[in-house]
Formats: sequence, structure tokens, C-alpha cells
Amino acid sequence: MNQLTIETIDQVIEWITINKLDRLDLKNIRFVDPYALLILRLMILERKETGKPIEVAWPQAAAVNRWMMTMGIVAGNSPSSSNSQNSTPSSKGFESTLQPITRIENESGIGRVVDGFHHRLEERYPLTESSRRALVAVMIELFQNIPHHSNANGTVADPHGIAAMQDYEDSIFLAVADKGIGLSASLGLRDGYQGLSDAGAVDVVFHQGASRFDDPGRGGELRRIADLIRSWDGVFALRTGRALYYFDSRGGDVYDVPAFPGVQLGLRLPRRVLI
Repeated sequence: MNQLTIETIDQVIEWITINKLDRLDLKNIRFVDPYALLILRLMILERKETGKPIEVAWPQAAAVNRWMMTMGIVAGNSPSSSNSQNSTPSSKGFESTLQPITRIENESGIGRVVDGFHHRLEERYPLTESSRRALVAVMIELFQNIPHHSNANGTVADPHGIAAMQDYEDSIFLAVADKGIGLSASLGLRDGYQGLSDAGAVDVVFHQGASRFDDPGRGGELRRIADLIRSWDGVFALRTGRALYYFDSRGGDVYDVPAFPGVQLGLRLPRRVLI
């Protein structure tokens, strides 16, 4: 494997889980997308918190190493000294990073985070008014999911909500993730939705537009976002527990994946619909 992406990160989780690895070799990785980057960060943090830290051999490719560092993945734990020649951030590395990993801790700070993401995007691209409104609305809804749902039952000390964004030649990639209680446990706080499997929770959210809130007008946000991404011929991935809902322009489905806490989302938007 030489890429960490939506398509490959679950293989990494499976390898670590099944083989009970205490070392992850990423030396040959030559590309990482924001979705995989956030899951990697959460996986390292989760292993540390559970008393089973995992050692990481960081990518040897200088460009990948710099990008990961400027995105904030190492968070004070630098790649090994043997790779130090590749680990120093450069101005080029910072310029190529659209939006480094950003914490989402509470609802009151979401407006500031959204403004920061939007400002960075607007600096590079002449966004139309309609695309600006659509992007801001998507960010607000996705970021709000973290304070609303990631620790809805109060059992997680730190759900560690994070988000990041990167641009490519033909697309813009937004990723949002946490290691909280997941969709099933959040929905289970509402009468009539207890005991759902992860795949069942995904089905309820995206086919019924349900939420743990039963107030009129609440719920359906994730389904509306998925419908918008589909109408743009984009890529959408939502992972929770053992279920992954994924689609692209060729179609999609709900897939079984290795267990991992929380909810992680990746959206890949064609640049042509935004500018």
C-alpha cells in the first residue's frame, strides 16, 4: 500500500485490530487524503488513551511528511530522528495546505471555525455567492454534529472532534471526525431507536432523516448534505462503528468495516461546482 485514503484506511484499521500491532509502518506512503489523516490521528490518540500506544514509522517521502506535519498530524510527536531531514516544515508545505486539522470542541466556537475554513477557501478561489452559502451551510451542519452527538450520553471524556480541508486539481476535500459514541448510541437516546446496529443507524439517518432529537424540524441534515453532494457528482463517506456509507458518481452502498469509535465524514466536491 502506498496511499492512505477513503478507500484504504479501513485496511489499516483491520491490520492493526486483527494482528494486534503495536507498530504501524507508513514509510512507503506517498499520498494521504484528509479523511484518512483524521482517522489516523484519532487512532493514534485512541491507542494512547487505552494504554496500548502504537509506534508509527512516518512516510519517507519528503512532500508527504511535510504536508502531514503542516496539517498537524504529529501534534508535538515528531517523526523519528532518522527521518529528520524530511520532517522540517517549509513555506512550500504551508502553502500547499488548505486548512490544517482544527479542533471542534463546543457549539459556541463553530462560527469561528467555519469562518476560518471559509476564509482560507475564499483566499484561493473566487467562490460564487451560491456556492459560498452552500459550503457554509454544510460546514455548520457537519461541525454541529460533534457537540450535539459525539458525547450525547456523557460517557466519553474527550470525543476529540476535528476537521481539515485540502484542495486538489479537480476537487476540494473536507473531512470531519470524532471518536465519540457514534450514530447508533446517539440515536438510541431517543424512544423507539434503541438497539440499532451501526448499519441500521446509517439506514435510519439517510433513509428516514432521523435524529436523536424528536423536535419538529429537527433531523435530516446529514441526508440533505448527502443529497447535495450526490447532485454535484461528488464523493461522500460516513463511517460510524462498523458501518461505512459511501457513494461517488458511480453509485454506492453501506459496507461492513472494522470497528472504530465515533463518526468520521469525508466529502470530495468537484471544483467546477464551487467556482
